[in-house]
Amino acid sequence: MKEPKLYIIYVLLLVFATACDKNTTTDPQVTDKGKVLINNPWRLTSVTDANGKAIPSNQLNIETQAIYLFDIQFFDNNVTKALDRTSKQVVNGGTWYLIDDNQVLDIEVSQFKGKFPIKELSRSKMSLVNSVPVNGVTQEARLVFEPVIQ
Repeated sequence: MKEPKLYIIYVLLLVFATACDKNTTTDPQVTDKGKVLINNPWRLTSVTDANGKAIPSNQLNIETQAIYLFDIQFFDNNVTKALDRTSKQVVNGGTWYLIDDNQVLDIEVSQFKGKFPIKELSRSKMSLVNSVPVNGVTQEARLVFEPVIQ
């Protein structure tokens, strides 16, 4: 008579254990802006001054020019990867976070790291504020990206 009662207790414990909340410390919640970031890789299409006028790439420093060579992919686990545009091979990686109430994109990848205020972020365009050397003089500029549709 004890065995059926013991069996029922084990079943109830098993049901109770599986009904409890799962571990909630997994991935952080992805915000709407985060969802826009991770939908597609992003490609730098232009660098503009604060008024929106395109800055010719030959006036930019080598580090800024190098961003044109890569597609940047953001993942929901806060990993970012720089992909070579032609081979699609990963050439660099790091982390990304939306900070300051989702108004700043904090990226840490070698040769492309910093806290970039977001001027615009939509499904069709991302514009980040940055200070870049133009003809040797540092000025505020916008890094304009478009999603890469694959």
